[in-house]
Amino acid sequence: MTRDPSGYATPWFFAPAPEQPWDVGLDELVASLEQRPDAHWSLGEGFRSEPLLDVWFPLGPWLFQGSYTPHPSSLSIRICDVHAATEVLTTWFLPLLPERVTSVVFNTEDGVENGYADVDFTLPCRNGRDALVDTLSRHLRHVWAAGGGPPAPRAHG
Repeated sequence: MTRDPSGYATPWFFAPAPEQPWDVGLDELVASLEQRPDAHWSLGEGFRSEPLLDVWFPLGPWLFQGSYTPHPSSLSIRICDVHAATEVLTTWFLPLLPERVTSVVFNTEDGVENGYADVDFTLPCRNGRDALVDTLSRHLRHVWAAGGGPPAPRAHG
């Protein structure tokens, strides 16, 4: 029997879909974080010396931790479940994207580990919270099928 993937914690990776650039600068992200009294961030450099914004704030039972680079655009969310990832996306990140952006591409650590490193999965970003939860959960079911089933449960925090 397959575990419910919506409660499974994994790292998540998001990037612009083809022909839908994000055009979100670090200043915009910092301004949005300043509206959250519980948010913390630091500016620095990524692996290839690109500008990097590290972000963290409490999110229910999770401590959301993530990073954003504007060039090339990407958002990484450290280990959390489908519901926490959806909460981060709907309450913080997706509202910052231009209206013309209707989808983003994504993957997970599980996707990469199960042979989907070069596959971009599509997440509709204007269809509401339930559509995001469904899409992220279906992704995990799909990549778990390729890997022989769900991995052992992870601790979260």
